[in-house]
Amino acid sequence: MELESNSELDPEVPVQVMIDGPYGGCSLDLGEYESILLFSGGGGATFTIGLLDDIVGRCVRLRRAGGEKTQRIEFAWCIQSFGEFSFTKLLFCFATHRSCSRIIGSVKWFTPFLMDIANTAAGSSVDLHISIFVTCLCDPEAVPAIPNSEVTVERPSARSLLETLLNPDDTSTSRSDSPDVNYSADREKNDMAGKLKWAGLGGGVGVCASGPESLTREAANAVARLGMMRGLELGGIALHSEVFSM
Repeated sequence: MELESNSELDPEVPVQVMIDGPYGGCSLDLGEYESILLFSGGGGATFTIGLLDDIVGRCVRLRRAGGEKTQRIEFAWCIQSFGEFSFTKLLFCFATHRSCSRIIGSVKWFTPFLMDIANTAAGSSVDLHISIFVTCLCDPEAVPAIPNSEVTVERPSARSLLETLLNPDDTSTSRSDSPDVNYSADREKNDMAGKLKWAGLGGGVGVCASGPESLTREAANAVARLGMMRGLELGGIALHSEVFSM
């Protein structure tokens, strides 16, 4: 792909950009797992949002016509900021190594889709919690009011997300239709335990990760570790990953 000259960015230098993935299509049937973790970074959310829409639609709109077992879903998305999004400027910044903190991963692009899916899941047989992690909350007013969502200023690990998803916590059972914004950058892990109703063990766990190679590799390591330690207890754990890079 060749970017055209833009006087606001650089009036003279054409830039060649290579984009890889995500390619779509999931090797897992998420309906076979009671607990699901969808973990993405940046533009990798284009893949996980599609999966989220599909499984919620099958469970709620189609009323589990295919025998879907899914009871609880954690959708976790890591981004840099809530800045305005310009795809052309995004590509230019990646290619020239310029600062992209204000334009990468804008939630505004995806908010309508997440809002629609969250509203569909609300009050249904599927328990959905949305976690958005940012490294720079540059515009707090841009935090979207997505039902049962939480915004945290930190970069989580796949291991901590899985541990909190798969361990019960009876200390918090409150639910909210507004996002919970936590500005502490010192939190060691996201407190999703208690955000999702506990469904017990043995129903299986499906994990889908999409984003930079470092993120998908981290997810693969976390799934492998958990599978060796608790695979039988959990009823099996499976992973599908998609690399999204520029």
